[in-house]
Amino acid sequence: VNTWKDQQEVSRAPVERSELQPGEEKSWTQTVRVPNAYLWTPEHPFLYMLETSTGGDTASTRFAMREFRFDTATKRAYLNGKVYFLRGSNITLHRFFEDPKSGGLPWNEKWVRKLLVDIPKRMSWNTFRFCIGPVPDQWLDIADEAGLLIQNEFFVWTGHPMWRGRYSRRWDAEEMIRQYREWVRDNWNHPSVVIWDANNETLDEVFAERIIPAVRPLDLSNRPWENSYNGPVGPDDPVEDHPYLFVRNALGFGKPFHMTDLEGMNGLESSSMRPPQGHAMINNEYGWLWLNRDGSPTILTEKVYSELLGSNATPEERFSLNAYLLAGLTEFWRAYRHYAGVLHFVYLTSSYPGAYTSDHFRDVEALDLEPHFRDYVGEAFKPLGVYINFWQPTLEAGSNRSFVVKMVNDDNEPVKGKLILSLEGQEGAEIARRELALDLPGLGQQDYRFDLQVPNKTGKCLLKAAAYPEGQRHSGPTVSRRIVTVTATSP
Repeated sequence: VNTWKDQQEVSRAPVERSELQPGEEKSWTQTVRVPNAYLWTPEHPFLYMLETSTGGDTASTRFAMREFRFDTATKRAYLNGKVYFLRGSNITLHRFFEDPKSGGLPWNEKWVRKLLVDIPKRMSWNTFRFCIGPVPDQWLDIADEAGLLIQNEFFVWTGHPMWRGRYSRRWDAEEMIRQYREWVRDNWNHPSVVIWDANNETLDEVFAERIIPAVRPLDLSNRPWENSYNGPVGPDDPVEDHPYLFVRNALGFGKPFHMTDLEGMNGLESSSMRPPQGHAMINNEYGWLWLNRDGSPTILTEKVYSELLGSNATPEERFSLNAYLLAGLTEFWRAYRHYAGVLHFVYLTSSYPGAYTSDHFRDVEALDLEPHFRDYVGEAFKPLGVYINFWQPTLEAGSNRSFVVKMVNDDNEPVKGKLILSLEGQEGAEIARRELALDLPGLGQQDYRFDLQVPNKTGKCLLKAAAYPEGQRHSGPTVSRRIVTVTATSP
């Protein structure tokens, strides 16, 4: 066993001697101890290389030392024994293959490293779900080196009986078990793969009764399994959630959703697709706000944007609103700590006329993110999270208003500093301001209440909560923003 980067030997098993007859096959098992092992984390993705030689042939594989699990009692994810909050997005590579600009990009190492390493670091993402489609081996190699956590999903999607005739189940259980075994074997030495995701939005008892029990023992790392609408199989397996609030507006399911509804919600949305579970939860799809790369709505969001902005809105107006709402939803889902992970949908997919979803690239070949998304959603995913629990469109001039700012700290280290709530006029000048001391424990959550006097000046304003942490490890403040209009006092 050698360290991967500098090829320093750390351990060696004793030589075993044997003899094979022509055509004979044998298997050997050896245990090689790695003393004082360096543990793999997103912050320090330390890798080892295992080499085996017969004298005439050599095989090698890369691996790492780490433990990842969920805990039902605390509803948290744990990496190497410590609580670790997951933040990130989804990649549907098989859909990107449909994109007119896909070409050879998925095999361009420079492009892939920017996609999986450079941009996620700027967005404060540590996790991706590779959704209903495989990725090239090189992608997982890069994820290992970059320290990404991957929820690796098998490519099954049946839907639900409630899906108006779109529910489909056609497969042979033994063939499925064979393919799942191959899938696990192909990926089990990648430390970045931390969750086996059996399926996407699928309801079928065969996964819990036959497939997962038959395949799980192959993985000596005992990774957790996620099982979609079917519910968890193991006692500490997680449950994924897809709280698409704006789907009500798009497809006419029940009462239309408005962002003001968030003020009375507690960070969870009940689902009729699956009975409530007491296990750790991952929110890995939310929004229903997709825009094509030219700023036009997708098939699934035409009605949403028509209701929000009208039929004559410009692409710039839609991009701005998209980022504003996605950031607010991201802040909201993180603020109440009901989820072990929050992963937005979707970071990379296809974009063309007639597509159902889309991603956030202004130029996918250059991997240039849409600027509003980069700004607003980048703030919403910072480890030090800020959420203003206020979505009213107006404030009354001269009124005294109370605001609650919710904060979370995803890091193990405590945070001290200051939290400022301000109201800015159209020119960006502060017209009202309050400041409180910020003191959050590691992995903590806290509400801060502000009383703010609204000036007697009408017009469009920006309500802003900015957390300024002390210390070198923070790159700057985290900001939550709300667009409001200050209106004249009612007679």
